[in-house]
Amino acid sequence: MVPETIKLDYPINVDGVEVGELRLRRVSVLDLEVMGREKSDLLKSIRLLAQVADLPMDTIREMDAADFNKASEVVSGFLD
Repeated sequence: MVPETIKLDYPINVDGVEVGELRLRRVSVLDLEVMGREKSDLLKSIRLLAQVADLPMDTIREMDAADFNKASEVVSGFLD
């Protein structure tokens, strides 16, 4: 599975380091299983993005909404 890299318009802080891009790997069935444990659709989206970006959910929560939407669209494309 070759990861896809997206540039963030609004960099995030990961362990004290400013990060301006995310590497997103393709979605596995295990990712879908873990995502399915969340109650709301928003939490499911946060969980799935955290899984494929290999980041904590709290880091994803700190993302700018525009970058979150851009990354979520890429992840959704992995499911086609």
